[in-house]
Amino acid sequence: TNSFQYPQPNRQGDYISILSKFQDGQKSPHLVWQVVSSELNCRAQAGGNYRVVRSLSKGDNIDIVGKPKIYLDKQGKPWLYVAKEGSAEDVKIRCYVRANTLFIKPIPYSIS
Repeated sequence: TNSFQYPQPNRQGDYISILSKFQDGQKSPHLVWQVVSSELNCRAQAGGNYRVVRSLSKGDNIDIVGKPKIYLDKQGKPWLYVAKEGSAEDVKIRCYVRANTLFIKPIPYSIS
């Protein structure tokens, strides 16, 4: 059995940790996520009041950039600092998305 475990949300659906757990007990930040809401605002800072830098669509893959960690806004809600997978232009635009099951989910790493 594969006991690999993706980051688990809390009761509110918030991801308070982005660590995946491996069979051997090792933990590692999960860096690849997918947008699950039809539209997701990606903001200049961690918080719902900040300027929308870009809009992401359902099915978009996003990668955590910078230091892989959860950023909390003033309400204590978790955000991730991400870039959309794709063109060089996409990767250059970095912004924050709400780390909640309504908006994103961890996806399996693609082995290319």
